[in-house]
Amino acid sequence: MRGAGRPRAERPRRIADGGPLISRRRELIAVLCLLGSLVCWAIPPVMLRHFAVADLIPDGYTTNLVRYPVSTVLYIPLIAWAARRRGLGRFWYAALLPAAVNVIGQTFFAVAPYYMPAGTMSFLARVAIVWSILGAFVFFPDERRLARSPYFWAGAALSLGGFAIMAFAALGTGDITRAGMVIILLCGVFWGLYDVTVRYTMRDLHPLVVFGVIGNYTSLGLILLAPLGEPASVLRLPPAEAALLAASAFIGIAAAHGLYYVAIQRLGITVSAITLMLTPFLTLLAGHVFLHERLSGRQRVGGLILIAGATLALWSRQRLSRRPPAMVDPNPD
Repeated sequence: MRGAGRPRAERPRRIADGGPLISRRRELIAVLCLLGSLVCWAIPPVMLRHFAVADLIPDGYTTNLVRYPVSTVLYIPLIAWAARRRGLGRFWYAALLPAAVNVIGQTFFAVAPYYMPAGTMSFLARVAIVWSILGAFVFFPDERRLARSPYFWAGAALSLGGFAIMAFAALGTGDITRAGMVIILLCGVFWGLYDVTVRYTMRDLHPLVVFGVIGNYTSLGLILLAPLGEPASVLRLPPAEAALLAASAFIGIAAAHGLYYVAIQRLGITVSAITLMLTPFLTLLAGHVFLHERLSGRQRVGGLILIAGATLALWSRQRLSRRPPAMVDPNPD
């Protein structure tokens, strides 16, 4: 009968990224979550650098002791709800891998502000993109589809070009020690592995539940490392500074990670990692405004090129996902 639609089960399904193509609305939400995580991750380095420069907290182990447990405890009710509703099965064990990687990466990240300015720290940590993209191309067939897009490679080239300009500008200041360089580069390695292990273990679970479990496992690990620092120093913080420390936890952990998990589940690691290369530029701007750190002309130019590259890479991913059914390869391997 004309006008009668085919039964739902017979309708052709558009395939992309290894599963049913997400709707435009869900994709838009994922993009907004990615941009939200970008902003959230740009702020904590400035806050952590403030505690280091002002000698309020003497070490990164202590900041981790406060920041992670304070933020991840908020996810416990969500974990309990998910466990009662459908159970988490083997994920209870699978989540130990990304949590262990995150403990190491987060430890390096928390120690880094004691060796370098906030902008330099945020910039060098983004070396994680190399490991994120390599891991994504190796383990996820849907990510490899991007390698066929000239628009993606153009965006990646622009992003890396802007990144290089900012690199020379940041390293040319002489404000980073050799120890600081080693610490932040190791942080980048483990953060790249963190992206890959999160997506590998996430499967089709709700991303916020996934971070809730991984984040609380991470908190336990960081609590065990806290005696390496001076936890008692937190008790000496003025109320305003304690509130700032808690705010850095909610922004940089509870919000940033939750939003990013949504993004990598729906958009993939590759495009998400490239977009996060904008984080250092925003951190440099925040450091310039709040900590009076120098922001050179080359850093401004590099940041603008980064914005153009990340935008093009993100657009290339959306362009692939919206191809007509006949143009989408259902078997990207």
